Amino acid sequence: MIEYTFIGLASFAIILLLISFFQKDPVKEVEEQVEQLTLSTMQQLYEVKKRVKALEEELLVGIEPFSNEEQMARKLNMPIDEVNMMIARNER
Repeated sequence: MIEYTFIGLASFAIILLLISFFQKDPVKEVEEQVEQLTLSTMQQLYEVKKRVKALEEELLVGIEPFSNEEQMARKLNMPIDEVNMMIARNER
């Protein structure tokens, strides 16, 4: 009797193992969807950056470029006078 139970359980395990190989993995499908979404988002972001750069170039035509002090003031978010004072102090 135990032999029949063991054979039945082993057969059931083999059948379940075979079924598991043929089932679709829902996690894999979600991963593929996320990957596609990521790729499309990156492509859209690249396109937006290209358009912004083109618009910036169009707007900057005919405008005098900023001096080094003005660029530094913008990066540091400080008034140009303070940047000039700091540069003057460091030159001494």
